[in-house]
Amino acid sequence: MLPILFVIQIVLISFAAKKTQEAGSINSHQRRFVNWILLALVIWGVITSYLSLNGFYHTEQFLSSLPGIWITQIAVLIVLIPWIFSQSFRHATNSIIDKTPLHFIMAFEGIRIAAIGGVIKGYRGEFSPFFAKTIGIPDFLIGIASLIAAYLIYKGVWKERSAIVINLLGLLVIVPFAMVFINLGLPGPMYLISETPSLSTIFDYPMALAPTLVVPIFVMVNLFVVIRLMTRHKKEKNYGSEKEA
Repeated sequence: MLPILFVIQIVLISFAAKKTQEAGSINSHQRRFVNWILLALVIWGVITSYLSLNGFYHTEQFLSSLPGIWITQIAVLIVLIPWIFSQSFRHATNSIIDKTPLHFIMAFEGIRIAAIGGVIKGYRGEFSPFFAKTIGIPDFLIGIASLIAAYLIYKGVWKERSAIVINLLGLLVIVPFAMVFINLGLPGPMYLISETPSLSTIFDYPMALAPTLVVPIFVMVNLFVVIRLMTRHKKEKNYGSEKEA
């Protein structure tokens, strides 16, 4: 399902950017900027798929290089570097979050329920049981919580604060825990977990798309949503204080 999940991520983000432009909140240049970032992620998707399929991710040199620390960051850096250095791109991401209904954003995060696939594979002996239990189950639960939040926010029962909490939890499950735990089952300076099958199965194709592409995209959405909602909440609070004064 991972290649399909990646396509869904790209299509939904692109669609959100399109709707935001149609609402007049971003211009055509900013939308193209977003689409160029998405294209860069697609290119990285092709590269990481090739590296997985040709066996590079199973070489001793790669597995002992603490890949959980660095290979997981490539997709993040593709997005984060332009976000840090381009005010236009930051405005675009903020506007997309502002103009996309919050329950839609939480439903997007709910796609993480697909982590149940890795959990099932772990219990079947087809994937690392350690990683399936310590990261796969919490990731699945974040997906469930996101879907519940999507429904309750849509109904007006929950507000932005619930979205902030769930997105923070979704971020923390991966950063730093998943990044560290990957290396515990791989040959290298952090090796602690010996099991069959080993954690190197996370770099089989298409499973390799999870740590190198799909999950980092969810993490970046978590990060941007938390920053935007907290910034917006702070501005509204300050405005209310000034109005009372």
